[in-house]
Amino acid sequence: MNFKNKLFFTFIFSLFVLLSNGQTAQLTIDQAIETALKNNYDISIAKNLATETKNSNSLGMAGMLPTASLNATGALANNPTKQEFSTGQVVDRSGVQSQNITTGAYLTWTVFDGLKMFATHARLKELESIGMLNTKIQIENTLVKVINAYYTVVMEKQMILGLKENIAVSEERLKIAQKKFDIGTSSKLDVLQAKVDMNAQKSALMKENNLLSDAKETLNQLLLQPVDNDFEVQDTIPLMNDYKYEDLKNSITAKNYDLLFAQKNIDISRYMIKEAKSNYLPRLNLNANYIFSRAENQAGLTLLNQNLGLNLGFTVGWTIFNGFNTNTQVKNLKLELENSTLEYESTKTKLQLGMIKAFKKYENDLAILELENDNKKLAKENLDIALERFRIGNSTSIELKTAQQSYQDAIDRLSSARYNAKVSETDLLKLSGGVVK
Repeated sequence: MNFKNKLFFTFIFSLFVLLSNGQTAQLTIDQAIETALKNNYDISIAKNLATETKNSNSLGMAGMLPTASLNATGALANNPTKQEFSTGQVVDRSGVQSQNITTGAYLTWTVFDGLKMFATHARLKELESIGMLNTKIQIENTLVKVINAYYTVVMEKQMILGLKENIAVSEERLKIAQKKFDIGTSSKLDVLQAKVDMNAQKSALMKENNLLSDAKETLNQLLLQPVDNDFEVQDTIPLMNDYKYEDLKNSITAKNYDLLFAQKNIDISRYMIKEAKSNYLPRLNLNANYIFSRAENQAGLTLLNQNLGLNLGFTVGWTIFNGFNTNTQVKNLKLELENSTLEYESTKTKLQLGMIKAFKKYENDLAILELENDNKKLAKENLDIALERFRIGNSTSIELKTAQQSYQDAIDRLSSARYNAKVSETDLLKLSGGVVK
């Protein structure tokens, strides 16, 4: 079996061991996202807050529905009584007992409050929308962290596979150097140097394995899984490579959650102004009650007074002057509306600037990725040639070592380039509102 075949089988075996060691479960990016959506604490809190705003968005909270209550009162007294009437009659007794009982059902309905109830209902609806947006923002932020953490694991895995491939080359280099030394065509220096270089690579592999463990622990923490939970990830970092700047730029206004959140704050400020202006207008309440009352006295003009029946009425109120408080409130709310508008424009400008920079970085990262792909192919070809030249004695171990280091650097740069391109792609999706579907 020639060296290329041995190297191929060594690589495949390493990959198989990495994928099947201890029958570790496979974790895809979709599974990681699904787990995060189900387990993440911040997302759960945001969902609960959104449910609160949804519960508060009702006709009752807006003041559009009547209020009804049942009340009952009772009193028992034993007091001395002295009464003088115009007829000349005088009542002067001690220990006079009296009883008073009142029960009833009361209904009050505000039918006009200066249109405040309609503005309040609209504001509550916007608050519900903000609750939903806040949940999506939290989901988006969490998913960006999960995506980046997941592909960090993939990147470390790719670097480990590259190191193992290079160690296989070092093992072949050591065999060749040992054979040359045994037949007397080379000094022991090449053997020792090959062992030193191979040990250095194995040490680098141990460090890379530690980085892989750290990356997995970070991802486990985001997914609320035991930090020592082991899993395997996919082998590649996929890219879509079909984004257009104008499409992404236009989607900011319609889909970016931070900008939509700022727009909702403007809408809420407008409704709050309408609520405050309602104080300029009168209020009309309709009242209804059904009451039973009974009063008994042992002395006095009325010994028994009992009523039972329905009562209807209305109440009209109009605050003519309240120390200019309503004017001050409206002025302050208009300033808040202006601030909300300025905040919206500021957010929009920052997002547009961020999109320009992010898209340029994405294009640059793709160009770097393409270049590093070519560099790896060249470095691999250079390594194969250097190994063959070393085998037949046409090059030194130093030249082979240099080729190995160039190949390892190319693998590391390619893995980092893939990861950086994925991060740039994720940033574009976040800015354009495409992370959360």
